[in-house]
Order: sequence, then C-alpha cells, then structure tokens
Amino acid sequence: MIRHLTWTLRLALLGHLTGVVMAILGVSMLPSALIAEFDGTPDAPGHWAALGLSVVVGLLLFLVTRRAARHTQLGHREGFLIVAVGWAVAGVVGALPYYLYAHLSPTDICGVAAALPAGAKLPIGVEFCSFTNGVFESASGFTTTGASIISDGLWTDYGFTADGRPGLPRGILFWRSMSHFLGGMGIVVLGVAILPLLGVGGMQLFKAEVPGPTTDKLAPRVAETARLLWEVYLLLSAVLFVLLMLGGMDAFESACHTMATMATGGFSTRAASVAGFDSGYIEWVITLFMFLAGVNFTLHWAARKGDLRPMWRDPEFRVYTALCVGGTAVIAGALLFADKGFAFFEALRIAAFQVLSLVTTTGYASHDFETWTYAPVALLLVVVFLFSGGMAGSTGGGIKIVRHVIMVKLWVRELFLLAHPRAVRPVRLGGNPVSPDVLRAVAAFIGAYLALVMLGTGYFTLEGHDALTAFTCAASSLGNVGPGLGEVGPYDNYAVLTPFGKWVSAFLMIMGRLEIYTVLVLFHPSFWRR
Repeated sequence: MIRHLTWTLRLALLGHLTGVVMAILGVSMLPSALIAEFDGTPDAPGHWAALGLSVVVGLLLFLVTRRAARHTQLGHREGFLIVAVGWAVAGVVGALPYYLYAHLSPTDICGVAAALPAGAKLPIGVEFCSFTNGVFESASGFTTTGASIISDGLWTDYGFTADGRPGLPRGILFWRSMSHFLGGMGIVVLGVAILPLLGVGGMQLFKAEVPGPTTDKLAPRVAETARLLWEVYLLLSAVLFVLLMLGGMDAFESACHTMATMATGGFSTRAASVAGFDSGYIEWVITLFMFLAGVNFTLHWAARKGDLRPMWRDPEFRVYTALCVGGTAVIAGALLFADKGFAFFEALRIAAFQVLSLVTTTGYASHDFETWTYAPVALLLVVVFLFSGGMAGSTGGGIKIVRHVIMVKLWVRELFLLAHPRAVRPVRLGGNPVSPDVLRAVAAFIGAYLALVMLGTGYFTLEGHDALTAFTCAASSLGNVGPGLGEVGPYDNYAVLTPFGKWVSAFLMIMGRLEIYTVLVLFHPSFWRR
C-alpha cells in the first residue's frame, strides 16, 4: 500500500471515484428518461443525451484511472477532496437534463425565446437555456435546499400552469425530486457502499459527508453502515408514498413529494407548493414525515429494531421535539391572537407545517408566511428557524440542534466559571462529558457559519437587493432551507439573483451541505503541502 500519495496518484484516485459518481448519476437519470419517453414530451432527447454522456464519461474516467488508483490508500485529505469535488461534479452533471432539455427540445425552446419580442410570454422551460440556471437548480436539488429559478412552468392543475398551458414535463419534475432523494442521504454515502468493491476503504468519506459533529457507525464496516442507513431511508419513503396515495395524490406526484420530503428538500410539482393540493390530510402527513426526516437516522435504526429507549434518552431529540412543539404553539397562538379569521385547527396545521418545514430545512410552503406582518412574533421565529436545522445524522441542513445544545451548555459553564474560577465543570451531553476538541470544533463551526452568512449578505446587498432579501437569501442558501423573505420568499424564487449571484448561492448551498469545513479546508495552504 502507498501511504504518502503524490499528487499524480491523488488526481488519479480523484478521477477514478469521480467517474463512479458520474456513472451512478447517469444511471439514476433512467427513470426520468423513461417517463419522458413514455409521455412523448420534449425533454426526452435531453434526458437520453444527459444519461449517455454521464455514463460514458464516467466509465472512461473510471477505466483510465483504474490502474493508478488500484493500489492507493484513501487518506484523510483525499477523503475531503473527493467529497467536495464529488458534490461539485454532481451539481454540474445534474444540470445536464435541464440544459439539454432546453437546447435539444424539438420545440426549439431557446430559439423561440430568442425570436420573441420584448415583453412576450416566454415558452415553458426557457430558464434552462442558461447553464448557470441548470447548475443552480441541480445544486439546490442535490444539497436538498429546494431553492429554484423556475418562474413559470410548475403546475397549478395537474400538468398545466395557471394560464392553461402545459407545464414542465413530468420527466424534468421527476429529475428535480430524484436529485433531492439522492442528495438526502448523500451521493457519496451511496458511493461508500460500493467502494470496498473497488478495493478502497470508505470511512474517510463517510466522516466527511454525514452531517453533524459526530458520526455513529451502525456496523463495523462502513459499507454495511451505509446500507443500513439507506434501508431505513427507503422504508420510511415507502410508507410516506402509500400515505400520500391514500390522500388522493396520484403515483407520480406521490413519488415526487416522497423523495423531496424524506430528503428535507422542498421541490414540489405545484407552483403553490403543498398548498396547491388544498388538503389538510396531505399537510399533516408531510408534517409528520418532515419531523421524522429531521431525526438522526441512527435513532430510526434503533426504533426499527424495536428499541425506542435511545430516542427518548437522546438530549438532542428532546430539544428537537420541544423546539418543534413550542414553535408550533407560539406561531399558532400568534396567528389566532392577530384575529385574521384563522380557525384553531387551521392555525395549528399551518403553524406545525411551517415550523417543521423551516426547522428541518425542507422549505415547503402551505401558507405565505411573508404576510405574517400582523403577527411579528411568528415572523421573527421564521428568521430564527433559518438557523436551527434538524438533528445531526438527519437529512436536514442548518447548524444542527446538537450544536445549539452544546453552545448553550458552554455559555452556562462560562457564566458559572466567572463566579467560581477555580471550579472544574465539564460540559456534559446525555450524561457524558464533551471533549474539549468537540467544544472547540462546535464553537469554530458556529463562528464560521455566522461569518459566511454575513459575507453572503454583504455580497447580495452589493447586487442591489434589500437587506432582508440579502440576509435571508444567504442564511437560507447556507442552511439548505430554500425560501427566505423579501424577493426570495416562499412564493417567490431565486431568479432575481444575477448569474454570478446564483453561483455564489449554489456555492453556499454546497458548503452548508458539507458542513463548511469539508470545503474550507481545501482553501488552506497546508492542505496542499506534502
């Protein structure tokens, strides 16, 4: 085994595993391509071209670099590099179905749009004539952010827009949700399950990709761990799919919303998001599964084996549950107190849905919470929840509940030590002392997180956006939430950003999805030294 890799070997290993990721992504385009082919819609040529290009290029990369990568050992630095590059490649490859749909469509979407006079209604799908827009939508999908640049084309009635035109094809909408589904548990974690077949260890990738400050292995071998996580993920998805079908959704929209919900993503087939179904049953079902998707999947695995004790003993789970219940109660009370005609159970349903959507960073909408200016407490909580996140080890983004818990305990300890400077008082979580390394890492992470939000806010302000739009756009992008306030509200979109602004937002999404340091470490000079 080679323990100290030269950069030639590192690049070979990087190309080798990137080829695997590209091939997996290409194969994952098959369902949407088949849907497009069955429907006979204009996106079929683009899907097949994207699938073929991804698989062919991926396999070529894999084969060309196989010999050099065969006897190399995946180290700590290589793990971070492959994770970061893998997600960047996923964003670019995932953009191909959108971009090629617009450019290879028999209806000549881009040509027709270019020939129309100023002010004319543009054809459906014209946004994807821009590769930047395709990458933005793809990055938003894989990072489970759910922010979109689609201004026209999502459905009002099944298959049609508000003005009666055929909406975006089902193949494109399915690919949007599929990108959520793959990103939810992690493309790289999926790749970890097959890395042993390539003769490469995968624990470094698993540590770099799984969200949260700690990584609990369910099995001695990382490939088995990844398989168990996916097993739980698929089981919950199957239950949600059936429940949505029972609520009146057809199989296609049930599948799309199942993939988006379990990934805490937020892409919907409907322009009005989940509110477009006008069903209290569907909203409650999705609320429940957003809650479950925000729970650490190792606790789901324990529950699946019939042991609920780890869940109830987990301090992060208790705080997560209390936050969701308390936030729901406060927002429901604020809506009722505002006396705007909400019935009790209506206010409770709206509050619960929006709290879970924001806390878990799903980003669905059942109500336009921008209008809650008459309930300022509710609007304030919307902003607060942009910084919460689900539990570590869940599919949610954000800072994560456990980091907030640790920081509060750290603050309490510091106050205690001011009064008792000679005392020794460790920070405990679940009865166990938290190591100084973890405390340092949590404090540094939150500091870096807030600094990036401020930098992003500064940039979007320079683009000409108002302070509220700029701040919530940066916080929502980094937290993988999706909707913000102002010009990027729940029923608006990110098309208002400049082309470069969309790249900045997409970069923040990837940084947030990979817990910041996986990407930031690549910019430190010491990373590139031998």
